[in-house]
Amino acid sequence: MSSEPDVEPPPRLFRFSAWVPWTALVAAVLALAWVTLQGMMLRTELVTLSTELRLAQLSLKDAQQRREADRILGQYRRDPAALKVFLLAAPHAGSPPVLAAVTWNSGTQEGVFVAQNLPPPASGQVYRLWAVDPQYPHPVVAGVIGADPQTGAAHSAVKPSQPLPAAVKFLVSLERQDGESAPAGPIVLASP
Repeated sequence: MSSEPDVEPPPRLFRFSAWVPWTALVAAVLALAWVTLQGMMLRTELVTLSTELRLAQLSLKDAQQRREADRILGQYRRDPAALKVFLLAAPHAGSPPVLAAVTWNSGTQEGVFVAQNLPPPASGQVYRLWAVDPQYPHPVVAGVIGADPQTGAAHSAVKPSQPLPAAVKFLVSLERQDGESAPAGPIVLASP
């Protein structure tokens, strides 16, 4: 009997073609994960930038109102006799303690509203300042009050929609944002 040596089968060659689909799949999954992560980061950055823009707009508006109020108060310093100060308080017991005042000059028809501890209005609502003058049957719009949502501080120029030669009282009401020609919402502050 002849003995033939055991022949080992040739080693199997690495089959690259079998790994190509798996490599492509892994690459696609990694690419998808990277794109998703980038999208989430961009969305977060967009929200942050939108918030920063809104804060910058509020700061600009506050600075403009303060500058206007300082200009008006400068006029009062020249003629203190024309200056009237109206202190405003909540008309109902149990209301939050808000400190507010209107400084008014009937000669220039300008004034300044300041307040502390003014709670933020509900969504879609604003605080509206009204002036009571006996020559008009209804209070006259004197401005919209913007308050800092964190501190409740407000500082706004008072510019009535009609001349007020004899303003005797000021009111603040909570109104719809789109505006009213007479107080329709609840009166939250009033001078005596």
